[in-house]
Amino acid sequence: MSARFRNAGCAVALFAATCPVVAQPAASSATNGCALHAPEAANRSGLPIDVVLRVMMAESGGNPRIVSPKGAMGCMQIMPATWAYLTARYRLGPDPFDARMNMIGGAMYLAELTNRYGAAGAIAAYNAGPGRYERYVAGSAPLPAETIAYAARIASPVTRGPAPIAPPRWQEAELFLARAVTSDPTGSSPRIDPVAERAASDRMFPLARLRNAEDKSAAAR
Repeated sequence: MSARFRNAGCAVALFAATCPVVAQPAASSATNGCALHAPEAANRSGLPIDVVLRVMMAESGGNPRIVSPKGAMGCMQIMPATWAYLTARYRLGPDPFDARMNMIGGAMYLAELTNRYGAAGAIAAYNAGPGRYERYVAGSAPLPAETIAYAARIASPVTRGPAPIAPPRWQEAELFLARAVTSDPTGSSPRIDPVAERAASDRMFPLARLRNAEDKSAAAR
């Protein structure tokens, strides 16, 4: 076992021991089912393991079987349209409740969003959806209060990551519009601005169809 994975295993154990679980019954075994796959998800996505774990806890409390009222599924609370996109792109298989695949899929999606929007914007977009986040950047819609609280909760303890996360005022567009250059999960492409260079970004990460599907799903609810 590599030193990186030994350290990651320690991070999982420490995180599970110190963080409360907000989930359905049988949370202890469920938490292990999600958190034990965090090292692999972090390694494959290039994200820090603490970011993956904090998103997992905020999303599902570590319960791999949980379904939200809006239909988000599993450890990383992936929406059906997002799961279809991710499983086609990364060959995750048909079962969104497979804890390993859900953790990998959620981490890969967060890495794509990070390359597209930067670290702070990625957290907001993961919760609100890319379409809602882009409308916020464009000034045509506010972020939901839930998303502001979610982003602050995840970002405030994080001191490292694929891009710096400023202490939130998450309401301020400047925080999200700051241009940064990071590597994608394969290390081959720079991050590009989500608004000014959207065409190139869509070629790198084809999220447009997913964004439309999420918007239609939200409109139907």
